[in-house]
Amino acid sequence: MKKINLFIMSCLVSIFSYSLEIKDNKIYDSRNNGIEVKNYKRIVITDPAIVETFYMLNAEDKIVGIATSQRSKVWPAEKTSKLNSVGNIAKPSFEKIIELQPDLVIINKMSSGISAPLEKMGIPVLLNDVSESIENILKSIKIYGKLLGKEKEASLLYDDSLSKLKTIKKIRGSKIKGVVLYSASPMMAFNGKSLPGQVLELIGVENIAKDLSGSRPIISSEYLLEENPDILMGAMSFKSKKQILTSNPIILKTKSGINGNIFIVDSSKILRGSPRIFDTINYLYKEVEQCQNLK
Repeated sequence: MKKINLFIMSCLVSIFSYSLEIKDNKIYDSRNNGIEVKNYKRIVITDPAIVETFYMLNAEDKIVGIATSQRSKVWPAEKTSKLNSVGNIAKPSFEKIIELQPDLVIINKMSSGISAPLEKMGIPVLLNDVSESIENILKSIKIYGKLLGKEKEASLLYDDSLSKLKTIKKIRGSKIKGVVLYSASPMMAFNGKSLPGQVLELIGVENIAKDLSGSRPIISSEYLLEENPDILMGAMSFKSKKQILTSNPIILKTKSGINGNIFIVDSSKILRGSPRIFDTINYLYKEVEQCQNLK
């Protein structure tokens, strides 16, 4: 177990302070806002990652409403589609939340504007921003396990997540370059501090957008050709390998284009900070290992 933890620490792009902390029987978020650890029974969640975490901890009976996204469904879709909707993730409805009479609301940064009016009404609000790092996702498993009275389930999920990371070794012992693309025109990618960037680092791929400025840096044709990535992954607006190949003729001149080392990754699985991301890391690791002519 100690070796696994050291591996994770060494592979992460950068070290983040934990966004959730437990102290004196309270959970504190990044605003230093604390909520009591007790038996909450009616929870509204505007962060899809936490909805997924609740289901993985067998605590879905605590959820009375969620925010939804037009881009992707919330896992497990066959169950979450039946939950009360409080509107869009970025702009949930205050009125719909109040109608559900929650005793706790868990939000993310996109919906943080709703926190003040809810707190004025005496409703506890927890800001969840653990999605900013793999480390925080791991720690949040046990924090939510404590909050929900699901410590046993959380311990099992935590150990399972670490075991999935344990299967990852340095790919072929060589230096492989790659990038996860955000959009085609202009060509934008995920930097090193993003979750996709950290995933690349964990599976042993050097992110060519790691040090570029901006959270979604633009990659010029000249830079793409100069860096000559071995693999290209498409997320967000990309739906097919063909779409990536036709987005920029320079791609066909890179190692990734020449060798066909291009594939699509579901955005909800690589951008959403739930424990499901550890399955994604494992999947991508196996996919990259099977890529052709990696040198």
